[in-house]
Amino acid sequence: MTSTAPAATANKPFTGMRALCTTLLLIPFLAAPLPAREDAAQPAAPESHSDLARALTDFLSRTELCLRSCTDAASVQAAMPRLRELAQEARRLADAQDALPEPTTQDYMASQELALQFLPIWKAIRAHLERLEKDGLMTDELRRLLQTGPEG
Repeated sequence: MTSTAPAATANKPFTGMRALCTTLLLIPFLAAPLPAREDAAQPAAPESHSDLARALTDFLSRTELCLRSCTDAASVQAAMPRLRELAQEARRLADAQDALPEPTTQDYMASQELALQFLPIWKAIRAHLERLEKDGLMTDELRRLLQTGPEG
């Protein structure tokens, strides 16, 4: 996925961090296992960019674990409810990010520490996606949930 920043935002400070977070949120992965009860409370929305960066890293870690469990057609089918929950979590995180002000210098610096955790998780997710494609396990529904194919 590639995107270009509109010229109107090119001069805003730390637009790159916002673009990184936005890119991450396009990938509806990772969320802590949600309770089975329908009336369970939703996790609190991140209130700062540091909270959001931690939530994204945690979200990606949990997504990687879910994708790791997808080794055959039956396990992919078994993972679909969890992946649907993860897609909902991604939307909640995207909404939380949209509600935050532009990141400050302190926000940017705090998030840099989490970048070291993010890169290996993202590499593992990409490897799982490539494996799923190669093994013929990437169904249309899975592709839609993970948003790995062209939008139609």
